[in-house]
Amino acid sequence: MTIILRPGTTVVFTGDSITDSRRSESEDGLGSGYPLRVAGEWGLRHPDRPVTWLNSAIAGHKVMDLEPRWQTDVLDARPNVVSILVGVNDMGWHTLDPNGYVIPAEDFAAGYDRLLAPLAGAGTG
Repeated sequence: MTIILRPGTTVVFTGDSITDSRRSESEDGLGSGYPLRVAGEWGLRHPDRPVTWLNSAIAGHKVMDLEPRWQTDVLDARPNVVSILVGVNDMGWHTLDPNGYVIPAEDFAAGYDRLLAPLAGAGTG
């Protein structure tokens, strides 16, 4: 799939700490990780095509944590493109915390599908 970013495009990054990258402590709200790098590279290479870059990721979140905030944090922004990077906490927390929630692969996939469904219906890439 080729993604074309036209002037006025809105891109939303969301997920866990890898995407969050301390976004709440950054002036532009993008954090210090890959969302900032992508936005910066785009701005340098395409200064004539301004894009709105948003980051709604929250460190520690799992697929099931994204679902309750999906409407407000993603869909309400009416994004043209959404980048979701989540899953490390879904599969890894139970190894760090013996009382942590273990999500079966089927539940993870179903949760991810529920996130993607409204995006596909809206034509979001």
